[in-house]
Amino acid sequence: MIPEPAARCDRLYVYGTLRRGFVLHDYLARLGAKFLTNARVAAELIDQGRYPGPRPSVRKGHWVRGELFRLRQPARALTVLDKVKGFIPGAPKRSLFVRAATEVLLNNGSRVLAWIYWRGVRVRGGSHG
Repeated sequence: MIPEPAARCDRLYVYGTLRRGFVLHDYLARLGAKFLTNARVAAELIDQGRYPGPRPSVRKGHWVRGELFRLRQPARALTVLDKVKGFIPGAPKRSLFVRAATEVLLNNGSRVLAWIYWRGVRVRGGSHG
């Protein structure tokens, strides 16, 4: 279950193909997402072939840099992006990526809650990430 503050979260942190200038950014543009700032999350990139992605890290000094966006219509946007990222709500073990709320560190040192797509356990099939 998603904690209540996360359920109302309208921010999305992206680190790969959804960033500005990359192949999947058009989805964010069409959904009216607004770029807020560059940021980072405590994570490590894992490479499992065609679909690399981050996993949370508790090791000090491991960060994945990316961009923070505000979603104009979060429920609608997340439904679209879940499909793009291969996230199956209710079946995370079958998902390519798993959406979760996480703490994002901004360049000014402040921290905010945002959605992120962590690398899931599946390595074959699904949408590109």
